[in-house]
Amino acid sequence: MRHIFLFLLCVIYGATFVATAGDPESNRIRIYTNEGDSIDGYMRHNLKTGLKNLFSKTGSIHKYINFGLEAKGGETKGYSADDIKAYRFLEASEGYPEGALYVSTMINAPRMFKSNNKMRGFAFVLNSRPSGEILQWSVFESTGGRNSQQRLVPAIGVKFKGDDAAYPFMINGRYQPYYLSHHLKKKAPELHKFIEAYLDKGDDKNAHRKELVDNPSILLTLYEQYLAQGNPPLNLDNEK
Repeated sequence: MRHIFLFLLCVIYGATFVATAGDPESNRIRIYTNEGDSIDGYMRHNLKTGLKNLFSKTGSIHKYINFGLEAKGGETKGYSADDIKAYRFLEASEGYPEGALYVSTMINAPRMFKSNNKMRGFAFVLNSRPSGEILQWSVFESTGGRNSQQRLVPAIGVKFKGDDAAYPFMINGRYQPYYLSHHLKKKAPELHKFIEAYLDKGDDKNAHRKELVDNPSILLTLYEQYLAQGNPPLNLDNEK
């Protein structure tokens, strides 16, 4: 029971957010609406929003936020990833002088017998270039063993420019390309072979995988090299 309670707290109060509870200004954000407007205010954590995230289709990918114009008190409004394009924390953080950015995007969210299942949610932008984005979100991982438990861990994925969703290639700091490879084999087999030759074949594959773990943006570099050789770009983006 204690483990369940701690797990609920972790999800409800948004463990994946960069905000801290001690300083209200660390919760200050700017919302970018689908209509092209921006609104400054504060991320406001509450039980209702946490439970909506918990009981969404995955329970790990954040789909809902609670927003208020004031740090405390006053009215608040809930937004889903369907309602807004992105939100940015306005307090600078290490490596992100403009503040951490979370975008609304389609994310590969595998389910039983549906490895290519996708849902819209918020993902933290680790890197963004014309060739695509390296994104981070949360997934459930089993601890294994006799008393196995589910825990939230970070997933890092790539959304190549023109692709239909972000697909994970690293789970909890470990190279795990199954879902990305499965997707590319069907939709972009030549790109899959190009990436596979670097990360999964040859005497240097272990060194290349370690390099990727240290610098996930290498996947964007590989895609850029692929395009530089005259290969056609991906064109699978069905988002509006």
